Amino acid sequence: MKTKSAQTVLAESKMNQISILNRANVFEAGLFSWGIPEETARELSAHHTEINYAAGKLIFSQGSPADIVMWVVKGVVREVCPNPKGTQTLVRLATAGDVLGLADKLNEKGQWVRRFEAWTASNCVLAIVTRDHVRNLLKAMSAEELLALSERMNSAAAEWVQYYATFLGLSYRERIEMVLAELGRKFGIADGDGVLLTFEPTHSDLAEMIGSSRPVVGRVLTELADDGEIGRRERKYILLRGGTIEAAVNEVAHVANGHAPASIQLAASSRQRSAPLQRQHRWSR
Repeated sequence: MKTKSAQTVLAESKMNQISILNRANVFEAGLFSWGIPEETARELSAHHTEINYAAGKLIFSQGSPADIVMWVVKGVVREVCPNPKGTQTLVRLATAGDVLGLADKLNEKGQWVRRFEAWTASNCVLAIVTRDHVRNLLKAMSAEELLALSERMNSAAAEWVQYYATFLGLSYRERIEMVLAELGRKFGIADGDGVLLTFEPTHSDLAEMIGSSRPVVGRVLTELADDGEIGRRERKYILLRGGTIEAAVNEVAHVANGHAPASIQLAASSRQRSAPLQRQHRWSR
């Protein structure tokens, strides 16, 4: 029988292998969902330059020129919104196939600039193409195709507005449950005990994502552990099998697109397990 440590290593290797082998497919699938023709999507994904970044590096800052389009080939990127008083909000954790800079804007001079800033959370490989190249590809699309693209992009933007409007009306526990479910979809690997998160957000990450503080995050995670929703294996979190968060990971509704899973409810406090994992009572970092 494989040890827990060996299972963790195997899960991480599987996730990394999938990201490498299917990185173009993941990105292209996102383009297809926007209504971009297959030929255009493949042209865009095929003709790009890849750049390696070490963990903890700034990719672009708020207000910097946005003359290139970037997407994640491998690794995890933190997209952050700096706030006027020196604080910041973690907008999302981007991974393989995600486009960076979707929220770019035009400044008063008509130049594209970055609305947020991006930092690598791990060693990353990013793909870049120029906006001119993207513009030329779009010019080759028909009027009907461009209209469909415009409608889908407008729908995607509206879904983000709906998501945050919904998110703000939830308790801190419900917010963390939604965030953990989304992390399970992005970074989760099926495991005998539930869903193993191969990327672990820090306590600061979660606090920024739910608009709260680190002590609040610690208290909520303690509640979730006591209620049998999450477990701990070495330095990884597991969304425990049979819990509402683990169930939400497999739901069709996608949190990032503004849909709050119906099953995200307060967990039953008396759930029992025959072989519980180590419970998490405080974030260690």
